[in-house]
Amino acid sequence: MAMVLYGSAITDGIAKGDLTELQRLQAQAEAHVTEYGDIPTLLTALKVEIAKLEGGAKR
Repeated sequence: MAMVLYGSAITDGIAKGDLTELQRLQAQAEAHVTEYGDIPTLLTALKVEIAKLEGGAKR
């Protein structure tokens, strides 16, 4: 059964220390990055562009 990959799932898995669970979470995280890309990096780029546009609108 696939679970939605939230940070809490990963931190809970780390806390449990179950190797099989950690390997499953790793596979899910890698599949997520493959499908959707590096969301944190893309979010940072969005924030930079928004800040540029907001700064330009204030002039």
